[in-house]
Amino acid sequence: MRRGIFRTAAALATTFLAAGFPAASATAADAPAIELGAPFCDNAILQREMPVPVWGWSKPGTAVTVEFAGQVKSATAGADGKWMVKLDPLQASDQPAELVVREATGAEVKVANVLVGEVWMASGQSNMQWIAAKCDVAQLLKRIDESVKAGKEPQPVIREFEVTSVYSALHPIEHATGAWKTDNMGAFSAVATAFAYELSKELHVPVGILNCSFSQTAIQAWVPRCGFRDGTSDYTRAIYRRILETDPTTPEHAAAWNAFYKRIDDAIAKNAELVKAGKPAEPVSTATPGNMGDNRDASWMFNGRMNPVVPYAIRGAIWNQGWASIGEGFRYYDNLHSLIRGWREVWGQGDFPVYYHQFYVPAVGDDLTLNPAAEMRLGAWKARDIPNTGMACQIDITGAIHYVDKALPAKRLALHALKNQYGRTVVADGPSFRDYTVEGDRLIVSFDSAEGGLIVGKTTTGDTIDGPRVVENGADQVTIFYLAGPDRVWHRAKLAIDGERAVLTAPGVKEPRGVAYACDGAGGKPNLYNRAMLPLAPFIFYDHELVLSETWPDSPITVEGVTPDPNSVGLRWAYRRMPLLSAVFRDNAVFQAGMPVTIWGSAVGPNGEVATGRAEIAFRFNGIEKTILVTPGMREWSVTVPPMEASAEPKTLEVRFTIDGEPVHERTVRNIVVGDVWYVAGAGGGQGPGTDGMVRAMTRRAKTNEIVVARPRRYSVCTSTNPIGNRFESLWMDATGGLPKALGDKIHAKTGKPVGIICMDGGDWELKQWISPEGLSAAPSLRADYEQVAGTQPGTPRYDDAVRRYVAAWKEYWNATVPPMITSKRTGEPWGTYPALAVGGTSNASTVYSSLVCCFWPMAVKGIVFVGGEAAVKGDGGGAFGEQLSALANDWKTKFGGPDPWFFYAIPSQSLAPAITKPQAIKGRSAGFEIDRWPGAKPKPDDAAAPEKQTADLVELIVREAYK
Repeated sequence: MRRGIFRTAAALATTFLAAGFPAASATAADAPAIELGAPFCDNAILQREMPVPVWGWSKPGTAVTVEFAGQVKSATAGADGKWMVKLDPLQASDQPAELVVREATGAEVKVANVLVGEVWMASGQSNMQWIAAKCDVAQLLKRIDESVKAGKEPQPVIREFEVTSVYSALHPIEHATGAWKTDNMGAFSAVATAFAYELSKELHVPVGILNCSFSQTAIQAWVPRCGFRDGTSDYTRAIYRRILETDPTTPEHAAAWNAFYKRIDDAIAKNAELVKAGKPAEPVSTATPGNMGDNRDASWMFNGRMNPVVPYAIRGAIWNQGWASIGEGFRYYDNLHSLIRGWREVWGQGDFPVYYHQFYVPAVGDDLTLNPAAEMRLGAWKARDIPNTGMACQIDITGAIHYVDKALPAKRLALHALKNQYGRTVVADGPSFRDYTVEGDRLIVSFDSAEGGLIVGKTTTGDTIDGPRVVENGADQVTIFYLAGPDRVWHRAKLAIDGERAVLTAPGVKEPRGVAYACDGAGGKPNLYNRAMLPLAPFIFYDHELVLSETWPDSPITVEGVTPDPNSVGLRWAYRRMPLLSAVFRDNAVFQAGMPVTIWGSAVGPNGEVATGRAEIAFRFNGIEKTILVTPGMREWSVTVPPMEASAEPKTLEVRFTIDGEPVHERTVRNIVVGDVWYVAGAGGGQGPGTDGMVRAMTRRAKTNEIVVARPRRYSVCTSTNPIGNRFESLWMDATGGLPKALGDKIHAKTGKPVGIICMDGGDWELKQWISPEGLSAAPSLRADYEQVAGTQPGTPRYDDAVRRYVAAWKEYWNATVPPMITSKRTGEPWGTYPALAVGGTSNASTVYSSLVCCFWPMAVKGIVFVGGEAAVKGDGGGAFGEQLSALANDWKTKFGGPDPWFFYAIPSQSLAPAITKPQAIKGRSAGFEIDRWPGAKPKPDDAAAPEKQTADLVELIVREAYK
């Protein structure tokens, strides 16, 4: 394997070694004589009253016996070394026992402190993984402890198991290790622990939890491959096809990856033609086929985190998840079917029960909506058609991503188990929509599970452990019902409770045809419950059919008195983050006077989406109107406006992006003035809230750790290109301090013109980090860096060679690395890392240029100021400073707009850099200024005014030379 080009995939936010991947896995040759399946370790709880599989691995052909609770079962290891026995059904016991596994060779393994009781598997994302100590379950544990100490109840015996040696895997693994936790329930899953406690106090037996949960995981990540296989929807079949594409034994894999290799070959050939024609080459897409999006893609979490515990005997499973799937809406219905179908097949225990939560309410509104969260809840509600399942509604639970109220939702899950598995006489289901009738202007809804009549109640966030409280005579406080008539306009409805029915009327709806409830959440608002204080699940029907956004004719849904935000749906939503204008074009901008000004932005969507219809950009500024047709392959648009006279009179720039005539994204930039613009790098400054002054500055607000980036950011200083509500976006404001204020005030006093200072203080960086990839070639001392960074540029031989190595690595991965991993079902490095396109080597050259310079050219400027720090001379004492600064100056002079912009620079004195050399090759107008202290350095006590004086002297030089 060419290990040098294997890197952790860029999409993986967590390194796999840190997440549990060993650097190398044990092989059959060096494994212990007896290896048990992951859950068979000290402190285990085994499932009572059903056959109990026990498995492990020994040398092929070895006879193995398993002894427990007076039973002795035998098996012989197969060709792969695996063996399995099944213990006969066991009786519950809280007395520690020993499970012993022996080989005929005499080797043995003993598992100590084994109990027998009830075992449930708990899965999901962070709200299932969230520990008890960090939410209201901590209060529950405190109550339990006090009750036990008072002799009111016995100490519940609850233990939790987790796989600890593996994180996720592309294909199912079996060899793993884990541990059973026996004490400190505060460190257990909060939901699973509260669920287990409800069982324990009723059944008086030990309860074991198989905790198979992990944060930031979509539902698809926990679905076994076979769960998708038998799905019938196009959506599910597409996921299954992607999984087949990463199985090297399938024809789907061969077809997809051969097409992938050909696409890359074609891209290299196309780039060669572009370069030959003098056109810029394009990056080669490395988007791979299959479920390789990241280590949480379809089936990955099941393969690594759950498969090692299959087929451990369990009574059933519970599920809590939703945040990572919120964008897919009603598809949750398909995915729940796939999840449960797959679990049941791989466990081989028949249709064991699965109880799941309906998504809670992260942000409570009281308007009707068909947003993805609402439709995800509808999908979960419809999935109750899966046999032997139950849904626990959380519509009255609200909070942040990790809501604190987990004890109550867990108890609702337990009610299903207590009723259906353990025969307790309890109500497990909340009210659920059955049907409705219409009598004049009244719509009357009937419900299932509403025996005894409906009740109004509410919850209070952080105080739900004892359940909702009743709101007496509260029907008029329930404001989350809606009715719609023939015009399909939804009106807030008034509720009257008629026993087990809801009677609804709404002003303006004389002939009701549709009814909706709590689609945007209930949270802590008054809502409906049955007599067991279980909440009514949300619903929306029109003409007796379930309403979904894909079938409802109006988008967005029309609600009386509500003006919808057009940017929240459809193409406007999809293109909301489009960088239609580059970073410098913001409200209160200053444009350069007396020179042509180029205005530019992106011609594609925020993620590079290419419009499928006729895409056009309408441009309007200072009396100029243009329509730009976005042609195939066009990624950027630009308009150059003629020179303008200096003026403080505000101007407005309008740009609109349309697809087939429909406005998709538009930007209006106001209060633009015309004067002198300077680009200043390497020296900080302040901004004020005002925008009426004659001296304005645009400074960096992006986080420092976002500055050093490998790829040029063409439209934004910060990571995000979102033009709305982006707190890291650079903005134009009145200059209030530092070099921008001092320089701007001096220029304005001299000229009377508005002044704009673009000040990008990147910190203390090497000169080479400020230079573009092509600009590096002008400095002999940076030749090696140029060779490496040039490899990042499509169309160059080095880049093409890297792409070819990348393709070769994938072929080796699929042909030589993955097949034995699939066969051995062991983890190893290839499970956590796979080939990535490695271009550019290790040089950090151009990395600050990519974030702080690239998005500002070809902005027309009067001049440029560069004030470097100590890193500019670090290593050689400034010996290469002259040639590298010359390369930087000439590079920037060709990129910024304007005829030969001035270039002013600070040059360290010999006291700061003994070997300092002066730039001799800067083309055009330039001037240097010697400094005897580094920018930002703390002044000496006896020379506190030194920083201000140095800045003032530099400003004096700039204004004297540039404004003669």
